[in-house]
Amino acid sequence: MNSRNFREYLPLKPTDFQVLLVLCEGPLHAYGISKAVEEQLKGRVRLEIGSLYRMMGRLTTIGLVEEVNGPKRHPQGSPAQRRRTYRITKLGRRVARAEAYRLQEVLEVAHDKELLTESGGL
Repeated sequence: MNSRNFREYLPLKPTDFQVLLVLCEGPLHAYGISKAVEEQLKGRVRLEIGSLYRMMGRLTTIGLVEEVNGPKRHPQGSPAQRRRTYRITKLGRRVARAEAYRLQEVLEVAHDKELLTESGGL
């Protein structure tokens, strides 16, 4: 585990936070992460697989996620290939929790400024 203080990772990029939220539910491969984020955000955000692999590499390097052995798949006649499957680390969970609390505080300020009232809707 990375020994850095979890607060050093805040604020998280929105897409990083979404990926960590998805991985809180359990390990997934990149395509599964992409689809889960898209579903979670009702199609408003789509993570391209190439960009997602770069993001997962960065999140792995800084210790928020880790690669785990995923299930083997056997496309017709080809040798088994290992999918890259990722899970959130303990540090990643702490960072995601801290980001959730940080965002809650931001929303409380927005509410106090009456930005979240019925008349203030989009």
